[in-house]
Amino acid sequence: MEYKAPKLQSVKDNLIASYQQFFGLETPALTMPATQIKLFTQQSLTRHYRVALFFQNEPAPTVGTFIRQLDPQRFLLKAYQSNVYRVVDYAQISFIQRV
Repeated sequence: MEYKAPKLQSVKDNLIASYQQFFGLETPALTMPATQIKLFTQQSLTRHYRVALFFQNEPAPTVGTFIRQLDPQRFLLKAYQSNVYRVVDYAQISFIQRV
């Protein structure tokens, strides 16, 4: 028996996006103050939380954990269930949520 949940999730997401586009329903962009983003980023790094990061001008969040701090403004993020790493800057993040 195959595990088809990711395929169903993808179809559901595409259907929701097409309805929102067709009817002109735009979801409000989630934004946080810069100080709150810095605080949550530091907490998730020290406590090894899995977080969902919403980036500016990207529709879907990226879920992962912060591996290390590269400099005072940048972090290394490892995506959840993949071998993808991403360098994240504070200026790129619009919203952060613990998963």
